[in-house]
Amino acid sequence: MKQNSALSRRSFVAMAAAGALASAAMPAIPAVLQPSPPAEDDDLKTRWQKLDDAVRGWWDGDLRKADEEAIRQDQKQTLLFLPWPYVSGGGSEVAFPEIYGWDTQFTNYALLEHGRRDVVRWHILDQLSQIDRFGKVLNGNRTYYISRGQPPLLPWSVENYLKATGDEEFALRAYPSLVVEYTQYWNGPTHQTPIGLSTCRDSGSTTLTPALAAECEAGLDFTPIFDGDVRRCVPIHINVALVRYARVLESLATRFGWHEKAEMWHKEAQQRIDRINEYCWDEKKGCYFEYDYVRKMRLPYYSLNVFWPLWHGIATQSQARRVVEHLELFDRDYGLTFTDRDYPSPHPEYKVNEWAYPEAWPPPANCRRPRSTQQWISGQGARRQPQIHRQCGRYLGEDRTSVGAL
Repeated sequence: MKQNSALSRRSFVAMAAAGALASAAMPAIPAVLQPSPPAEDDDLKTRWQKLDDAVRGWWDGDLRKADEEAIRQDQKQTLLFLPWPYVSGGGSEVAFPEIYGWDTQFTNYALLEHGRRDVVRWHILDQLSQIDRFGKVLNGNRTYYISRGQPPLLPWSVENYLKATGDEEFALRAYPSLVVEYTQYWNGPTHQTPIGLSTCRDSGSTTLTPALAAECEAGLDFTPIFDGDVRRCVPIHINVALVRYARVLESLATRFGWHEKAEMWHKEAQQRIDRINEYCWDEKKGCYFEYDYVRKMRLPYYSLNVFWPLWHGIATQSQARRVVEHLELFDRDYGLTFTDRDYPSPHPEYKVNEWAYPEAWPPPANCRRPRSTQQWISGQGARRQPQIHRQCGRYLGEDRTSVGAL
């Protein structure tokens, strides 16, 4: 959670840029499935390229520091030290001057597309230093965020950075810190559950109730899909991210020739996959749902989290085809809404939840885009995907044109 506010427009567009660029890099959808692009696509592509060029020019101006001088000048006296410069959640805007846990991984995706490996390296080193100091990647680099993390996507950035650079020394630097966060935090006593999947918890927020603070760690502050208490649930996106985490550790161990460790991580990832499918998959409805391990039941809320298991091939081909059939539940003129409808808020403090209909957010869309998931998208999903991309791009382009800024 960014203290008392939503994701800034600037970070939203940076994330969306990464998604659009990734989409452009994906293997082509078979022509038999792909509709002819509408006439306005050329104009949309031109406008989107201008937007991407604008984002490309922001990076250096968006850099901030949390060094000793910055800490001395911090009026709130809550800033936490980081050794390297970083692109904040708010960019060069006054709002959100911190580095945030999972926001940064999507920003890294865009930075790599723009050839800014230097900034991605700084980001990873900053967050590895948080693990070394606090045992986890923090929600943000403020003292009031020390009590929680955010969705564990740092290994995704490490994986992408190593693909771009092949930096063996950097891989060796990252591995031990990542092992600590995976084993001692996300699979430690505060986050492990009796069913072998992980939950979210806050260790002592002074500004939020325990249930709300834990939901902030899930990155979905706030949402109806956990029935008001994520601590009773094993969030789909968290556990899918942990599958990816284990597979990155497997890849790193293989890279170093540590074959027994690589096999251990392989088994770890597969066991989590099996548990996700055992507890979160509903065969009758052909969809994934959040699971409440205390009440031993799946919760009845449809959200974009159901598509996370398609990321990295966790869903089988049969499951993925059935999940994609639910895409139309979320489809609106401006993109995909996070939930299919306006569910009542389970939080008495908030009548309206940001991670719910009619809001649309970039992270779930970006985590459906990697090439490893493209093989699972067929039929109606393949036909609708290009149209959804155009709708989202058109919406952002028209928004920038109408207001003259981002």
